[in-house]
Amino acid sequence: MFTTQYMRTMLAAVTLGLLVLTSGCFSGDVNVTVNNDGSADLKTTLVSAPMLAQIVEQSKTSMLAKNPDAQVAPVTKENMSGYEITEHYDSVDKLSDQEFFAAHDGKNTGITVKKSLFYTDYNFDLLFEGSQNGGGAGAFASNITFTYQMTLPSAPSSSNADREEDGGRTLTWNLGKTLVTGESSPIQVSFRIWNKTAIIGTVIAVLVLIGVIAFLIWRRRKGSEPEEQKLIDGPIIDVKAEEKH
Repeated sequence: MFTTQYMRTMLAAVTLGLLVLTSGCFSGDVNVTVNNDGSADLKTTLVSAPMLAQIVEQSKTSMLAKNPDAQVAPVTKENMSGYEITEHYDSVDKLSDQEFFAAHDGKNTGITVKKSLFYTDYNFDLLFEGSQNGGGAGAFASNITFTYQMTLPSAPSSSNADREEDGGRTLTWNLGKTLVTGESSPIQVSFRIWNKTAIIGTVIAVLVLIGVIAFLIWRRRKGSEPEEQKLIDGPIIDVKAEEKH
């Protein structure tokens, strides 16, 4: 994952006036799709004007160094070009290996996971940090866009997203303001993924147990029927004949 240091370097270039005549200078998107099985797909798209191509190239190189299995594809957007980098993680908490999702002492807790038999609770407490000296790119605010988006299996229990879509399943945060003003942006969302396999397995086990108990009760009653029948159908004793003797 790219680092905010690269973003700040990029904005420093902007403040030097290199992009005064450029209709667009930088656009970034980080998209995380959380799957029902607890895995995650991360897609990062970074594009820029030609004058900042080296910064985007450095970001791509840094990401590939951390994850050589990442898939890279060139992309263009208006007059900008760059890369779309796709990565798969077997579990959501593995995202913490990336700086964007990491915890910082006294600032944010990163990604926390609490597992139980029937569900797993996830809490994202992220911090996209700005520069202490400010972004310094206010004049180019309209030329800088950066978003973080999450797509969840179901609507979250809480979030501070700037925009919600698809019944709350798709959440979007506008982080461009951090690059422009230098003010850090918190990203917070909590959601739950139900363990359907465990739920279905438990239901089946309960049904089987009920079936076994019902069968044992039926078999027990069935086994007692001959004894009762013998008492009913037993030999008839002639009381009068006995009295004669």
